[in-house]
Amino acid sequence: MRELGLYDLVPAMCRLDHTMSDASGVSDFVRKYTLASGGPYCDCGYKKLK
Repeated sequence: MRELGLYDLVPAMCRLDHTMSDASGVSDFVRKYTLASGGPYCDCGYKKLK
């Protein structure tokens, strides 16, 4: 994103992850860190709803 000049958009994109997962109704989005928020790594993933 930095190479494309779009790095400023990354935090907003990351904030949508939980919203989009909730809208799907089939999975929970899980994440402790994001690079965009200054975390040491991005550990995003999905867990299927039971």
